[in-house]
Amino acid sequence: MAPAGANGPAFHFTEDVVGQEFSCDPGAVIYTATSGVIAFTIHEGSAANDGENGDNQNFTVTITPRSVVLENAGGDEFRIVGSSWFGGSFNGNTGGEVFTATDKLQIVGRGSGTVGSVNLTFHVTAQPNNFVLNDFDFGNCAFG
Repeated sequence: MAPAGANGPAFHFTEDVVGQEFSCDPGAVIYTATSGVIAFTIHEGSAANDGENGDNQNFTVTITPRSVVLENAGGDEFRIVGSSWFGGSFNGNTGGEVFTATDKLQIVGRGSGTVGSVNLTFHVTAQPNNFVLNDFDFGNCAFG
């Protein structure tokens, strides 16, 4: 097997989240970000193989809130903790692909603990002759 091809360093950057919203308990409570950023770490890689369909490819992305403050309609402040992760790979020999995403975030109030959560897990396996999808949502909040 040939050495890894495009396995460069991870990319790191942040994005402002002011104005972004979380809707909890199906639209009953809206939390709006008043400060903070989300930090991204992205990595891509590949490895040569002996197949005719190209190299094996993979990627991963981790998103973490940093100092994000949320506010409800009453002006109460909350923070958000946790992270989101997704990644996948493609096998050049078989043509198969896998992709997984997880969002594990909690909205936490001072003195009140967790008041809402985003708790999603999604996985897909796609082979030329088989497709499997698993999707679980155990939280009570959603982005936007």
